[in-house]
This record gives sequence, C-alpha cells and structure tokens, in this order.
Amino acid sequence: MALMRLRRPAAAVLGLLAVMPALAACGGDDGVTVGDIIGARQDDQFIQDGQKSSIALPIGRLEVSMGEASTELDANDTRQLEPVTAPENSAFVPITWQYDAGTFGDYADYLDTDTRPVIDLVADGAKYRLPSPESTGEGAESFYVLVTGDLADAKEATLSVEFDDVIQTVDLATGDREAGLAAPLYELKPRKERTASCTNQAEFDLPKLARLGDFSCNITRSADIPYAGGAWAPEGTAWRVVTISTVARRYDVIAADLRSGAIYVASAVESTFRLGKEKPTKVIEDREFSACPDPERGGCTSVYHLIFEADEDTSERLRVDQGYELTLSSLWGGGEGKRTVEIEGTISVKLR
Repeated sequence: MALMRLRRPAAAVLGLLAVMPALAACGGDDGVTVGDIIGARQDDQFIQDGQKSSIALPIGRLEVSMGEASTELDANDTRQLEPVTAPENSAFVPITWQYDAGTFGDYADYLDTDTRPVIDLVADGAKYRLPSPESTGEGAESFYVLVTGDLADAKEATLSVEFDDVIQTVDLATGDREAGLAAPLYELKPRKERTASCTNQAEFDLPKLARLGDFSCNITRSADIPYAGGAWAPEGTAWRVVTISTVARRYDVIAADLRSGAIYVASAVESTFRLGKEKPTKVIEDREFSACPDPERGGCTSVYHLIFEADEDTSERLRVDQGYELTLSSLWGGGEGKRTVEIEGTISVKLR
C-alpha cells in the first residue's frame, strides 16, 4: 500500500539555471554566481562514472553519484546548450540523485508525515541549500552546483541531510557516512507485504442461535523501525509496526422456532489494541481501504496501521478488541428484529 505520487520533470525542479541564495558574491562573465544550480543535459548524467554514495531516510534510500568537479562546462553538458565558465575561485560540483525504487515507500503506511529532507551541499566550509529530490522511486535528477573554492575543495564536497531534526553527513568523494540516530535505517530489510490469516484467532460473544458467518482477519509481518508516526523512536527503543485488517458483513439471528429470523449488516465498529499491556503510540486507520459502512459491498472493512514503542522486553502477542454495531437488513419467515444490535469480539494473535 505504498503511496504513489506524480514525478516532476527534472527541469521543473531545477530549471535551466535555478539561482539559490548565494553564500558569496562571486559573479562571472557567463552570469553565473556561487550558489547557482544548473540543470544537467541528461537526467542520469553522472550515474555511470560518478562516485557512489547513499543516505537512508525514513521515506527511502537516496542514491547519489558525484561526477568530476570542473571549472568549465561544455555546451553538451547542460540544458543551456552553451558553454559556461566558473568565476574565479569557484568550481562546479556535478550530482545525480534519485530514491532507490526498491526501498521507496516500504514503510510509508507508518510514517504519518509530510516531512521532506533538508539537504545542504558543503564545500570549502560553505553550505548550499539544494531543492530536495522528487519524492518518488522513479527517475533521476542531475545538476551542477557552483561552489566557492578551487577544484580540490569541490572534489571534497559533502552532503548534510536533515530529516526531522536528525542529521546525517556523507563524504561524496568516498561514500563515508555519519548516520547518528538514523543508523538503524541501514539495517532495515525490504518490506514483505504478504499477510497471514488471523480469522481463527477471533472469538465473538454471540447468542446461541446467531452467526457471524463472513468475518475475516488478516495481519502483516511486524517490523521494528526507527521512524514512524511522525517521530524518531526514543534512543534505545524502536517502533514496532504491524497492519491488521478485519472484515465483518452479514450477521444472522435465528429465532427459537428455527423457522424465522433476522439478517443484520455491520454498520459501525470500534477497535482497541494492546501489545501485551502496552497501548499503541499511534493508530493510523487507512482511509483508502477502510469503509464502514461499505456502500458497495456492505458491512465494515477496517485497516489499521499500528505503532508501538518497543524494546527487547516487549510482548509479541497482539490483542484486538472490537465492538460492532449492526443494522437490520431484512426479516425472513415472519421473524422479528431490533433496528440495531451490538456484538463484541476479541482477536489474540502472536506477531510474526
């Protein structure tokens, strides 16, 4: 259930010559100024020959390639279709970046944030704010950043990447990182979305001649991640995340004479959750897939993304308590029924 967004073309992000706040007043004959960003000719221009680095973020892994720094750009290098010369004591740092499609959106269901990374290119002690890369796992963006200093300074450029107050740095020449509190992101494995049934672990307190015949429950594998619910996990802990979905539609009540009865349809549900004795720090109901009542299929479909604070002593058994309101749909055999009835159930399942 990864989030999908439309990709902006690289030219729309960077422009042919997107002027950023300059940290030094340094202009040249070509009208370029330190801090300027010039769109490269090809979207993936420096991937093949560039020095590779990567930065793991909650939204996905950002892959970066730094090309060879230079003071001259040929007409074929940029979208301007003309040569560009760097002013004195400045140089161009070429960069290609994109999110790894294999990691982008893996844990998006649990993020609950619109935060985007704040990225600075650092060269010769000066910082240059870059537009954050397009939030998608598709396509690359390539550009040149004009920085102060000589070629040696440009070749030693680093990236400073901040996500919700946690900063990582990466040496673009060597790929060496300082990840800090984001270090657990590098240990995450690709998300497995396969689910297991938990229908048989559900128990409902029903009258003797009543049946909830089409109830179903499914649960994903759990995962321990460092960022969820719009926050980093406290140091020494992680967020344990899991998704559970339940479906309840038809509920039949048969009269004592066995010749009549009433048919109800689930119309509302309230759910509470416990992992051992712990309540979730956040419950995210997936509005894309939840519907209660469901106008097309009837009944209630509920999908919950659960976030718990966890450490090595946290229980692995999840308990879900649900209370359903059911609305009378029809009567048969001359039976009688109330306008609404309520039932309660419990699901107890060990996390995988």
